[in-house]
Amino acid sequence: MPPTPAPRENQVFFWAHSLLLCVVLIGFGRSFFLRPLFLQSPLPSLLMLHGAALTLWFALTVQQAWAARTRRTSWHARAAWLAVPVLIGVVVSGFWVNTALALQITSDQDPENMFVWANYMSLLSYVVLVALAVAKRRQLAAHRRLMLFASIAIIGPAFARFAFWPVFGLGKLSLVLAPAFAVAGMLALVVIALGYDIVTLRRPQPATWGGLLGILLPLVAGTAVALSGAGFALLH
Repeated sequence: MPPTPAPRENQVFFWAHSLLLCVVLIGFGRSFFLRPLFLQSPLPSLLMLHGAALTLWFALTVQQAWAARTRRTSWHARAAWLAVPVLIGVVVSGFWVNTALALQITSDQDPENMFVWANYMSLLSYVVLVALAVAKRRQLAAHRRLMLFASIAIIGPAFARFAFWPVFGLGKLSLVLAPAFAVAGMLALVVIALGYDIVTLRRPQPATWGGLLGILLPLVAGTAVALSGAGFALLH
């Protein structure tokens, strides 16, 4: 296998993280960032906190990727500590928001069960992938990939919000099709990551396979729990 093209990868992964940040900004633009222009109801404080934590995470990954790209290694190492409170904020606020939504669901047939259990599983995957990335921080190729997949693990809700944009004209079907938007967006990113490894290194890297499992297993598990009704029964 040829050596990993580190300088080029630093640039590629910087743009990859920038793309994820753009997905978040556009996906939540209508319901969060530009909410007063589209919706009259104010956003609850808890959702504002969760949105702020998520935005900080994706912005921080872009900053860290930029530091790696410009070889500011000391800055990269110092700023990495900022990820700890941000990660805690993402997980705690995400769990809280998710549980609040789950307790409002009145039927195991409600499509929002899919949101809830996919989000629970994705939060777990996010934590595991970040932990693995930290453990592999000296193996830069693996570290880059695991951090990217950690962000992909929690970007599903941003893709889901695309279904509610009027440009798609889905109307009442938005809520039903939103999970499909989330899954399609995440799988598209996974395919791109696999394709990148195949084109540049002739085969997917072990960390890429691990990231792939970190995305697919939560989706499958969350779907199974939601469709079986077990998740609804557990919380009610």
